[in-house]
Amino acid sequence: MKRRLARVLLLTMCAMPVIASAAKPAPKTLARGDLPAGFAIGSASPSLALQVEVVDGKVTASAPAGDAPGNLRAARSGDATQTTLMVSSTLAEAVKFDLYISLDGERFTYASSCGVTPGISSFEMWEEPVKLFALGNPRVLPKGRMACD
Repeated sequence: MKRRLARVLLLTMCAMPVIASAAKPAPKTLARGDLPAGFAIGSASPSLALQVEVVDGKVTASAPAGDAPGNLRAARSGDATQTTLMVSSTLAEAVKFDLYISLDGERFTYASSCGVTPGISSFEMWEEPVKLFALGNPRVLPKGRMACD
């Protein structure tokens, strides 16, 4: 699989330190049936969404939003040679999530991604046509910090 060419954030990283995720590293490649429960899986066209509940700075519930808009959303764009995924959140807290991509719809490979801060979208790009995405395992980031992994 080709490496991702670029990561673009609509954020000037003005003095925001990057921290490593405290969570256990996600598996690198999974069969579709082995993706963890609670992941939203789809083409992200028009969008792919999770409904995330946060209480006292911690995620207390998360589920695929289905046809509802959700509060953690991903939308794709691109063409036959490149795929872009825009991730946005309407949550009041910055969140990090696990992201998997699939070129064939059956094998999903973990893709590094950046956390999303309130009011700012992040963009992930691949120089290949991604067929499906799996988005899940959201977690709140400490205030003023951004995590990319």
